Amino acid sequence: ILIVSVSAMGLDESWLGTIIDQDKLEKLFLLSKKYGFNVAFEGGEAETLVIDCPIYEKRLQILNSKTKWDGQRGIIEITDIVLMDK
Repeated sequence: ILIVSVSAMGLDESWLGTIIDQDKLEKLFLLSKKYGFNVAFEGGEAETLVIDCPIYEKRLQILNSKTKWDGQRGIIEITDIVLMDK
């Protein structure tokens, strides 16, 4: 799962393009407590893209993207993506 958008206090530009693993999840829980955002991003604090999971027959591979950051929120704009065999 890739973070493609952030728009909450505590989630800075460094989170854009981050793949959520166990270590990142633990950091998100700590930031959620500190800044008061929903760790599941249910209030629009961030958006994610699932690039692979066990039920997918293929996975997504991002070939090109641009980061856009305005000082408070940002997005990853994916400009080239393909389906890849596993």
